Amino acid sequence: MAEDHCQEEEATSKGTTQTIELSVLNGEIPNSMVDDEVQTSSNVNKTAKDPRIIARKYQLDLCKKALEENVIVYLGTGSGKTHIAVLLIYELGHLIKKPQKNICVFLAPTIPLVRQQARVIEESTDFKVGSYYGSSKHLKTHAGWDKEIEQYEVLVMTPQILVHNLHHCFIKMDQIALLIFDECHHAQARSSHPYAQIMKEFYETGALKLPRIFGMTASPIVGKGASKEELPICINSLEKLLDAKVCSVSDKEELDSFVASPKVKVYDYGPVVNGFLSTSCVQRLEEIKGQCLSMLSMKADDRSRLQNSKRSLGKMHNNLIFCLENLGLWGTKQAIRIFLDGDNSERNELMGTEAGSSENLLADQYLATAASVLDSDLMEGGVGSDLSALVDLKEPFFSKKLLTLVDILSNFRLQPNMKCIVFVNRIIVARSLSCILQKLKCLATWKCDFLVGFHSGLKNMSRKIMNSIVEKFRSGELNLLVATKVGEEGLDIQTCCLVIRFDLPDTVASFIQSRGRARMPQSEYAFLVDRGNEKEMNLINSFLYDEDRMNKEIMCRTSRETIEELDDAIYKVDSTGASTSSNYSVSLLHRYCSQLPHDEYFNPMPAFFYYDDAEGILCHIILPSNAPIHKVVSAPQPSKDLSKRDACLKACQELHKVGALTDYLLPGQADEVEKQVLPSSNSESSEDESSRGELHEMLCPAALKVPWNNSENITILNFYFISFAPIPEDRLYQKFGLFVKAPLPREAERMEIDLHLDHGRIVRTELVPSGWIEFDKDEILLAENFQEMFLRIILDRTDFMSDFVPLGKNEKSQSRSLTFYLLLPVREHEHEDTMTIDWNIVRKCLSSPVFKLPSIAAEKGVLPVNQTLKLASGPADIADILNSLVFIPHKKSFFFIDGILPEINGYSPTKGYSSYKEYFMKRLGIHLLYPEQPFLKAKQLFLLHNLLHNRKQDNTVAHEKKEHFIQLPPEICQMKIIGFSKDIGSSVSLLPSIMHRLENLLVAIELKDMLSDSFPEGSEVTASRVLEALTTEKCSERFSLERLEVLGDAFLKYAVGRHLFLLYEALDEGELTRRRSNIVNNSHLYKLATSSNLQVYIRDQPFEPCRFFTFGRPCPIVCDKDTQAIIHCQQKSGSVATDGADVSDVMCNRCHHWLYKKTIADVVEALIGAFLVDSGFKAAIAFLRWIGIEVDFEVSQVSKICMASQGYMSLADSVDIAALENLLGYQFLHKGLLLQAFVHPSFNHPFGGCYQRLEFLGDAVLDYLITSYLYSVYPKLKPGELTDLRSVSVNNNSFARIAVSRSFHMHLISDSDSLSEAIAKFVTFVRTPASKNCLNEGPKCPKVLGDLVESCVGAVLLDTGFDLNHVWRLMLSFVDPIMSFSSLQFNPVREVQELCQHFNWELQFRSSETRDAFVVEAHVVGEDLPSSGSARNINKEAAKRMAAKQLLLKLTKLGYRQKNKTEKFLEANSKQEAKIIGYDESPINVVVPECIDLDALKMQDAPPARKHLSKTREVGMESSKTRENSGSTKNSQFPGVPCIGSAKSYLYEMCTINCWKAPAFECCNEEGPSHLKKFTFKVTVEMEEASRTVLECFGAPQPGKKAAAENAAEGALWYLKHQGYLPKDNTEASSS
Repeated sequence: MAEDHCQEEEATSKGTTQTIELSVLNGEIPNSMVDDEVQTSSNVNKTAKDPRIIARKYQLDLCKKALEENVIVYLGTGSGKTHIAVLLIYELGHLIKKPQKNICVFLAPTIPLVRQQARVIEESTDFKVGSYYGSSKHLKTHAGWDKEIEQYEVLVMTPQILVHNLHHCFIKMDQIALLIFDECHHAQARSSHPYAQIMKEFYETGALKLPRIFGMTASPIVGKGASKEELPICINSLEKLLDAKVCSVSDKEELDSFVASPKVKVYDYGPVVNGFLSTSCVQRLEEIKGQCLSMLSMKADDRSRLQNSKRSLGKMHNNLIFCLENLGLWGTKQAIRIFLDGDNSERNELMGTEAGSSENLLADQYLATAASVLDSDLMEGGVGSDLSALVDLKEPFFSKKLLTLVDILSNFRLQPNMKCIVFVNRIIVARSLSCILQKLKCLATWKCDFLVGFHSGLKNMSRKIMNSIVEKFRSGELNLLVATKVGEEGLDIQTCCLVIRFDLPDTVASFIQSRGRARMPQSEYAFLVDRGNEKEMNLINSFLYDEDRMNKEIMCRTSRETIEELDDAIYKVDSTGASTSSNYSVSLLHRYCSQLPHDEYFNPMPAFFYYDDAEGILCHIILPSNAPIHKVVSAPQPSKDLSKRDACLKACQELHKVGALTDYLLPGQADEVEKQVLPSSNSESSEDESSRGELHEMLCPAALKVPWNNSENITILNFYFISFAPIPEDRLYQKFGLFVKAPLPREAERMEIDLHLDHGRIVRTELVPSGWIEFDKDEILLAENFQEMFLRIILDRTDFMSDFVPLGKNEKSQSRSLTFYLLLPVREHEHEDTMTIDWNIVRKCLSSPVFKLPSIAAEKGVLPVNQTLKLASGPADIADILNSLVFIPHKKSFFFIDGILPEINGYSPTKGYSSYKEYFMKRLGIHLLYPEQPFLKAKQLFLLHNLLHNRKQDNTVAHEKKEHFIQLPPEICQMKIIGFSKDIGSSVSLLPSIMHRLENLLVAIELKDMLSDSFPEGSEVTASRVLEALTTEKCSERFSLERLEVLGDAFLKYAVGRHLFLLYEALDEGELTRRRSNIVNNSHLYKLATSSNLQVYIRDQPFEPCRFFTFGRPCPIVCDKDTQAIIHCQQKSGSVATDGADVSDVMCNRCHHWLYKKTIADVVEALIGAFLVDSGFKAAIAFLRWIGIEVDFEVSQVSKICMASQGYMSLADSVDIAALENLLGYQFLHKGLLLQAFVHPSFNHPFGGCYQRLEFLGDAVLDYLITSYLYSVYPKLKPGELTDLRSVSVNNNSFARIAVSRSFHMHLISDSDSLSEAIAKFVTFVRTPASKNCLNEGPKCPKVLGDLVESCVGAVLLDTGFDLNHVWRLMLSFVDPIMSFSSLQFNPVREVQELCQHFNWELQFRSSETRDAFVVEAHVVGEDLPSSGSARNINKEAAKRMAAKQLLLKLTKLGYRQKNKTEKFLEANSKQEAKIIGYDESPINVVVPECIDLDALKMQDAPPARKHLSKTREVGMESSKTRENSGSTKNSQFPGVPCIGSAKSYLYEMCTINCWKAPAFECCNEEGPSHLKKFTFKVTVEMEEASRTVLECFGAPQPGKKAAAENAAEGALWYLKHQGYLPKDNTEASSS
């Protein structure tokens, strides 16, 4: 309802001011206004919007009535009905204002109207308004709608959305406080309009809580006229349905002062002047149509395709004839061009037909031939091809009707900002007419476009474009609009002064609504009427008369009679309250079918067939072959529509019972019970959240957390010798030992680790259990201080720049340490096989002056001069200086002193200087006071590195590295640590990396032990494998979880897929995939992992020495609940620095670190992989069970599915089973599984079903087996390379080639000729020598070929009882040729990109689009290397690949070729033995069915299976329609004609299928006396083919008219059967 929402402009007018005064004087201001005034006074800064300020008196009066009762406001367009609704919302605001739970729902029938009314409410009130239409906001969950209801107070939506929400309980009626119906005349008692559904199904008058109803209309009746008696009945019925009273304005003078009524004018156009040309054109179009129909009937296509193609061609022809009559030759030419430019779905939208598979090539041929006919006619008339160049507009190139329209627009006086709308009834006319008006020079001042309804298939009218056109028209950028019915309701354009009905309205409501678009004073509403057509003039007069009668009836009611409402049957789910009616179930069934797996060759739609029955009409629904139920039959009903609804309701009920519809009756989602456990893919925990970082605590190993007691006299610690074996042996390492209170676990006590140094050198390190050692109190204190000392010197060396460094003073902070162990130097007794702590080193180091107060350090005896050297810190004993650590202040560096250099002193010459003394003076400004002292041989103190990272390049050999020494004068050195030699330094540089690895290993052991205790199957897994699964790539270790994750992911997909396949027999492949995705997606794995606390075991941080904390160096950052948020202030989005490190990754004393959800999910998959590699399937399944993923199944489930496959044995005669078994190398126990594996969903098998479920199972097992193959054959293959190798070698294209090589396509059972053609093209391409196809992208690979390989594998898997050994052998035979990788074909785009990056070239891709294809050019810009490649293809990506491939070949010929990492790896590594990783299950003994009568199974009335290359002509109805009475010829005089309900109904159906006119039955003879009279009937069937055959069939005399008609129909069917129009079935055989 487009209303005058610009009333604000009238606020200062006299009438408005009087209205407000009257309202105040009469005391009509409700309490809510007083409340608003109080609120305004207390909040001066915010002025509340009050729609009453600009309200007119009649608007306030009608609002007052609406507050008292449900009303329907009947006012003309432009009279401000919307403002009355706004007033009502305002007055009832206390019911919907937050925090109230109630809402107001405002319904508008069109999208522009929803947007417009939402904007009006927002501008007029302070309520929060949400608007909803189509699939806006993609709200598909209850949580999503709950959030909308919490956020908004007024919800403006199309009625279809509310119907959907009420049926599925997204919104409940008791939540709605106010329900507003805009254009409420659509709510008719016997209509299926959503308005009627809402009131009939959800508005219960006896309910305790009901919404206030408010309706708005400019016409209470909507039908095509109503008699004097019917009109009051229609109005009464509207009132009854909406439970409301119609109200209007009695004082018309006030209304007229605000509302401008346009002048109604009729323009008649005369008879056709030059009719011969257009008449001959019509005849030729009829001939073209007949020829195309004849060609279509000769094709061996499936029935539904044949039917759709005939219907589509007929519709297209009728549209062109209509354009020819109403627009002329030019308009028809434009229509043909529009049809040719559109694809199949767009053509359906243009013609107003349902989507279906039809023959595009045939339609193109019809249109092309028709275009040539029109072009020749235009040339004969001397008219060129440029419409804009035409000066003389004449018939028949322009119809008289169109010329009249052009004349009106040319002569209409243009006013500022004025606009015009031309209404037509057909989309194709709107587009063609708009195109013509845009190009005519005489209409240059009119800026024209078209407006039609939003349709998913109409590319030229998306929702966005439609909204844009309305806004352009509103703003004046456009001033002429050619619109269909969608423009009648919703265009509120104040400056629209001319409305032209090019096509007459068909109802009085359409008349009133379209007239109401003319809003300006002195507007004109024009009709174009054929001068000689009295019927058209009478229709206009009837509209005016009906409008007057409506006004009188509203003011003075003449009757209270109503139309009896037809109650819809309802199916309700008690557990949720969700429901569907027989009316709604039609759309629900279509929506369910649309979500079934489909492709370009198969569009899953329900097929409806109708039969006459003694008790009424029966509707048979044949569901798509991949639906869980195949056929539903209605109860007898009085009409086709009612029988269709009844059958759809039964179908929805059955789908719910088998689980295909959820308890909320929604298709394509996990059931509600499972939703409580699993996150839906639509839930808030969606997959994109897996990239968010969350703070988690990292576990510290329990074995290192046990402290010792310093108060005890004797402390016993377990001793583990740390063995260092450098390769090569170019360094000496001081022996060290690890001392811990608790013994290490068995798998850790002999830990081996390679530490990686530069130049490829490694230090092979091993822990050796060496018993235990006792410490007394003093020794334990010495040990603690020594550890603190060396940790500080290697990690916090700046502490040692001062003269005094205290040790062991912070006992409190030491007690906060998370780990307790000691690392001490040890020595081996020469004659005893034992080791002890080297206390000499410990005591010597700790005796250093730096650890003593200066006063104490100064107290030392006088040393002989020949035994001392003068240091910066004072004289020191030469023995102490050797093997000590010194500090050089001017360098701020520490050095190990390795010896004395007596031959070098300050007077010795050096490069560029006469002496070192001169060098130090001139270069460093240091004056050597004791130049005669010998220099010291020094090595700089190292910087600590992560030695766990493998810095060694592949295939490189380790080289010795010479130690680097420098010469230092003693007097610039400060003594720091005595006895701290470079050998000790070399050892302590290794210790942090060793302990980091040990901590990680101990954590892995804890997890392993915990899991082993939970399920014994996992006890065989090794700790090192668990550690691998816990370590991410970010740790920069030599191993990571990624390979295990790839393996675990594939197994998880297989195990869960197998479980779901067996558990849900009724679910299609698409729903199985969705449910599996809900289980295996990262979000769900993350939730399961965190609920089991797995995240604490994950190692996701690289070892950074600066963050190495242990006893002796406790973490300085203390984290608790109060400080956690401040310390770890990383953004929740998980922002990452350029180097990959987290922005705020701070190490605290609780080992908090940021983890991505995906990382946690990856660890779950990696742990699955770890159990597979070390233990097997059983352990991996036990782990899945432990974490909360159910994958178990019953043996009976497998047997049941295998037995059910016997239903496919009716196809056994159509397939060479033995040949297929030879191709597969396997003999099936259950042959039906093999047959099922080759049934395409386009083939309508009597029991339904196709290969898709088997494909789902086969895809999962193949994915695991191929991953297992690559994992075992290439153990050193990196995860990224493994994924690359799998993607380039094993994909649908590769599988398709396997299918072609095995000739699987020859055995495919399908009913799609387009699929057959696509397969034939692909097979031809594959079998063409590669040399001829080197630059050709080739035809698109039909997915079905790859699917066949997967479905065959799935069938074998089931038939063997999940014996993977059988499937493994089959898989190897399939993939061995492609796994040779002899001709790896990587993505050429990626290859050329990598090549250009290697040579620093610039690569550019430029694309352009032509009418029928994309053209892509690939350019390389480099030094003296201009090179390019170009390609053309209907697919843009394919054209890009072809251009890249062409460019790559050119560059290769020029000698530029760069092998990628994967290719290099394959060349450098030989294959290992291929094996199934972890398979340890026992196959299930699937029982072979006994005593199954295969002949009996074949006797089912199944159509002969038609392989896709079959040339057999098979024209006729689906045999599934006749299955219940298969083939009976009883009581039929015509052998071979089946009795299906009745021959008469069957004949009707055959005519419908073939798009013929209905058969005509006529009684042509009566004979005999009255009590023995017999009747003879004749039936006439006009076969609408090229030959226009008319069949007349006379029946035998029968005692009743019904029997006589039936007999004639049987004769007609007999003829049609023998002409090939009926299906060839086994009726004769079955009757015998």
